[in-house]
Amino acid sequence: MSDNQVLKLEVSLARVEERQIMLYKMVETSLSNYADVVNRVSALEHLRSKVFAIAGVAGLLCSVAWDMIKNRMNN
Repeated sequence: MSDNQVLKLEVSLARVEERQIMLYKMVETSLSNYADVVNRVSALEHLRSKVFAIAGVAGLLCSVAWDMIKNRMNN
């Protein structure tokens, strides 16, 4: 192998290494963004559960109040 070929090979390997580092950074950023989205979705699902529970309790209270009002009007 000549010195010129070795130099070309070194340059080529350096470029490959740069691309590999760039790809690792892209994957790291992607995974970080994915984790952020997962956390936000989990928080929204938790909030949704709370809203459904509050709506259920409010519906129950309205139903009981309506039955009490109906019973007072009928008596």
